[in-house]
Amino acid sequence: MGSNIKVSVVVPVYNVEKYLNQCLDSLINQTLKDIEIICVNDGSTDNSLAFLEEYASKDSRIQIISQENKGLSGARNTGMKYIKGQYTFFIDSDDWIELNALEELYNEAKKLDLDMLFYQMVNYHENTGEIEEGQYGLISVVDERFDGKIFNYKDVEEVLFKIPHSAFNKLYKTKFLKELNVEFPQGLNYEDVLFFFKVFLKASKVSILRKKLLYYRIRDESITSNAKEKSLNIFDILKSSKEIIEKTDILDKHYQDFLLYLIANFKFVYSTVDESYKNEFFQHLKKEYNNFNLNDVDNSFNQWHYSDIAFYKAIKVANNSTEFDLIRELEEYKFLTNHYKNQLDILQNQYNELLKSQEPNSVKNKFKKMFK
Repeated sequence: MGSNIKVSVVVPVYNVEKYLNQCLDSLINQTLKDIEIICVNDGSTDNSLAFLEEYASKDSRIQIISQENKGLSGARNTGMKYIKGQYTFFIDSDDWIELNALEELYNEAKKLDLDMLFYQMVNYHENTGEIEEGQYGLISVVDERFDGKIFNYKDVEEVLFKIPHSAFNKLYKTKFLKELNVEFPQGLNYEDVLFFFKVFLKASKVSILRKKLLYYRIRDESITSNAKEKSLNIFDILKSSKEIIEKTDILDKHYQDFLLYLIANFKFVYSTVDESYKNEFFQHLKKEYNNFNLNDVDNSFNQWHYSDIAFYKAIKVANNSTEFDLIRELEEYKFLTNHYKNQLDILQNQYNELLKSQEPNSVKNKFKKMFK
């Protein structure tokens, strides 16, 4: 097949026998036929390899590479060594895509000769069957004027820290990735964050295809909901990301946005940590507070969500995770109490104005009865 391959799909596989069929079926039945499917069996101990071999026996486009367990990053890095397609696509083995996804993405990327193409994805909650657009798919922060147009990070730097940083809702030009010689950080969780900054800040030709093409499965036993000791990886990932960002002028102009980005990431990871491990994570956060210059936060908290403000304020004063959780909750309730008190005052004033404007014995008396 060689250079005739249009898209190389890299699929890390680790103990996903329950979900592998849905993922592989969505790939082998793509409307774009000139693809290769590189499945990296990352030391699976269940029947995943048997499923892969069964599919490979029926479809020559599937290539199986088996290795000792190296984690998601290690599996992706291995897969990237074998890619021959013009473009590269990452998918986790418990997710799946629309049958026309690769054709749509390839045509758009080829037309504009892109280094990188964003697209939309949706969350699939396995427990409920609910489908929603979640935080990983929020390309809506990028203005629609960029749809079908070429841009780079400088054009969207005001929303850089809100753009989804996952590796799998983008299509990449293979030549571009190889010239960068980019890899995922092996052995670390939250690897997509660092990969995103390495790639996006170097991409000169980027665009958006605002179509929902991938279903991201959320399940109890997934990596993101079982962080535990791996949760500390977020500190190394964000330090390395900061070093990359500092090579641009982004922090000079958007420093407060970056500090909010740090807090939002710490908050997200803390929410995934097992209860028995929370204090250790919190103590590490306290220790890293100055290293991330969190004291530089502008206390006006312009455009911060109240839960981020509460999280940030609680770090400063709490001594352990128990205190932290209590202070954080207290700060949130303080905000909500003040917010709804202000709303109540506004409604009361509107009601009083309405009473003044009405004739006696009409709507006025009806309202009086209601508010007795």
